[in-house]
Amino acid sequence: MTTFINIHTLISHPSSMMNRDDYGLQKTAIFGGRTRSRISSQCLKRAIRQSYIYRKVVDEVSIRTNKFDELFALCIKELPDADAKLIEDVLLNLGSKVKKEKNKETGETRREFDAVQPYALGAIKEAINMVLAGTELKALKSIPQLPTIDVALSGRMDASCPARNVEAAMSVAHSLTTHSVDIEVDWFTACDDLAEQGSGHIGTTEFSSGVFYRYASINLDLLAENTQKSKQELNDIINTVVRCFAQVSPSAKQKTFAAHNHADFVMVTKSDQPLSLANAFRRAIKNNSDVMEESINSLISHYEKLVLGYELESKAIAFDMTDSAKSEQIYLVSKLSDINFN
Repeated sequence: MTTFINIHTLISHPSSMMNRDDYGLQKTAIFGGRTRSRISSQCLKRAIRQSYIYRKVVDEVSIRTNKFDELFALCIKELPDADAKLIEDVLLNLGSKVKKEKNKETGETRREFDAVQPYALGAIKEAINMVLAGTELKALKSIPQLPTIDVALSGRMDASCPARNVEAAMSVAHSLTTHSVDIEVDWFTACDDLAEQGSGHIGTTEFSSGVFYRYASINLDLLAENTQKSKQELNDIINTVVRCFAQVSPSAKQKTFAAHNHADFVMVTKSDQPLSLANAFRRAIKNNSDVMEESINSLISHYEKLVLGYELESKAIAFDMTDSAKSEQIYLVSKLSDINFN
């Protein structure tokens, strides 16, 4: 039986714009016939990977890039004991194809991988040692290496080198508000201190506010397989991911809005299947002063009905800042760090 860790958080953000579309507008989605503010899973995962909370626990965070020359320069700096020519040869044979791009304006030629891929200095160093020990450069592509934690969680797909592919152990949903939203527009001016009057720049930016439902599911067995660790050894990284979902927010427009908020409600379930509770909000919650409490009650009610109706094997632990959660099927704790299935 496969074990899944399901993470559910409800987090309230005041005026903010953490994720924009290709027109620079607030990302939205229609759900239950109503417009909701949306934060994409890619945006949230990058914020988590870049966070202090995450980096404090993991041994190494991968470098996601398609820039060959920049990665080569970084390796020379970070691996000073390695021969530069050998580093270059390893990078050329490690995985993705490398192509040359010429800047039409400057005439400068740069080398790029054919796709943005995650690389790790530890893995590059290991490959260098393998070559020094006698491994042929061309054989590097066919030798699987242990991925970093973020690659084990989020996966890697390298079309030009299938041996480097890693199936993601974690699935992350796009965050949606539990209620309908009206996207508002901030009209702003940038004043010119040396002008006699008026502003040097006038602009607009969209923003919204609301209670967001975040959801992620971690296949614990697949994560153990990807990392070659026991489930017990993965406790720290699971607890870290839970904490990140409760405390980390995307950085976009934070200098303007400073929506640095923690989740009011965090529930983690251990089950034999992934289970999103997004449908608890298919009927939009009324957006009034009790919107957080109503969202919590709706989420708990939906969870209880699913567990009862489908006879699910699921254990739930929750941390509630509002003291409004009441359920005999959920074990409530007073601190986030008490959410632990050991």
